[in-house]
Parts: sequence; structure tokens; C-alpha cells
Amino acid sequence: MPANKKPRFEKILTTIETLAEWEQGTPNLGEMLGMFRFLSEKLEEEVSKGEVLTPIDLYDVRQRIGERILDEMMTRHRRVDHREHWTMLGYLGELGFEVVHLDTGEGDMNTRRVAIERKEDDLVPSLFDDRRLRQLSAMREESEFSYLVVTKSYGAIKKGLQERQVSDKILTSFIASLCAVGYPPVFIDDRYDAAQVIHSIVGKIEDDNHRLYIPRPKGASPNAFRDAMIEALPRIGTKTRRKLVIEFGSISGLCEATVEDIAAIEGIGKATAEKIHKCLHQRN
Repeated sequence: MPANKKPRFEKILTTIETLAEWEQGTPNLGEMLGMFRFLSEKLEEEVSKGEVLTPIDLYDVRQRIGERILDEMMTRHRRVDHREHWTMLGYLGELGFEVVHLDTGEGDMNTRRVAIERKEDDLVPSLFDDRRLRQLSAMREESEFSYLVVTKSYGAIKKGLQERQVSDKILTSFIASLCAVGYPPVFIDDRYDAAQVIHSIVGKIEDDNHRLYIPRPKGASPNAFRDAMIEALPRIGTKTRRKLVIEFGSISGLCEATVEDIAAIEGIGKATAEKIHKCLHQRN
């Protein structure tokens, strides 16, 4: 247990009230594992002294936290498709992935929120098969987060194409198309390392503080549409859009503004204000 973690868990265990507040705050898996480890070390330390002196039954708390950890792990649904390469099945199996049959659109590895497609030697054939892009598109619809991992180096793939006398531009164009549809490939030319990265990706999304991640929205709000429309105006980025929203409040309010009103916003010159005004009032 790192020294800097002990004071925090000690504080949580100060009273029954502080412990109840922590448990009701839905701690994530990492936090529960940390608490379970701390409790185990504390109990071992106290037992070695001959007595556990605390107003809280630490054994009961540890059992309760352990059951929550087990429930979370059982419902985590970390799965890997049985058709994956046997080495990937072995590596991911050791990391807690269940070997199952995954349907098209679920990827080669799948959890409650994440889908990951793995390519290796089959990446080159996919250059000439648009089914791969449709498959990735389906995966995007099924999962909140989705990724493409290639367990082969870019150099090795490029060399293989050169041996087939295929232009490098085809590979470059294909990678660009993947990026354009939201799947910039992650090249990792070692399956063990790839399994570790996949495990980390899942852990980051499932276990870490969710404020670090912006999931793919299922449906845009009216404000999101408003912001997108304003940012589509000439030379308007996120910061300037925020200033326009604060000043005018809505698309309607912005339409009622004069060129001078728009030019008064910091970061917008008169020429840009005229272009914005023209966009908002031009009829054809």
C-alpha cells in the first residue's frame, strides 16, 4: 500500500458515518480494491498486536467490500472472441477476459462500454474490402467507446505491400480513411503488449474518473446543435462561440445583432463580423 493512500483510507474509517458516506458514494473498482487491500493490511497489523481496536468491525467491512468487488468483476463483461489468435486468448484470459462468441459489430474484444477490433495480417486484405469499414461503423453504433488495434508495425505492413508492388499511397489513403471515420489505428507489433494496452484502455474507461472521458453522445441536445451552428460560422472557434452565446444567448439573438454588435465581441474583427452577418441573413 503506497504511503500516500493510507491517510485517506484511515480518514474514511474514522467513524461509521464517514464509512457509510464513502460506500454510498459508489466508489469505482480501483477505489474498492485499494480499500480492501488497506483493510487486509490493517487487520494483519492489528492482529499481530493481539487485538483489533476500532469502533468499526473491520472484518465485516472487508467482507462487504470484497463482495462488491466480486459483483463488479462478475458483471464487467470483459469478453474476447473465441476466433482470436490463441496467444491473444491466452494473454487476455490471464487479464480477466472471458472467451465467448462475439457478433459482428461487437469487435474482437468487448466490455459493457468498450469495443476493440484487432487486425494483423488481415489488415492488408481489408484495404480492398469495404466490409471492414462497415464493420467498424457497426461497432461504433454498438459501443460507447470503440478502437482499432493493429498488432503489426506500420513498417512491416508497408514492406509487405511493397513486395506485392502496391503503391504506398494506397496504404496512406486507407489509414487516412480510417482516421476520417474515427478509427485512427494503434500500431503495436507485439501481441503481449497489445493485450496489456487493451486491458489498460478498458480499465481507464471502466474504472477511472469518468470526467476524463467524453463518451460518444447518443443524442445531441438543443444547446449542442446551437453550438455546432455557431461554430460553423466564419472564423468562429470554441472560445469565440462561448463569447457569442454569453452575449446573444441564442441563434435568434445572434441573428438580431448588427455588424457592430458582433464586431464588439473580443476576437472578432469587422470583416469577420460582416461575413457572419451575411451568412445569417443571406437568402440564397
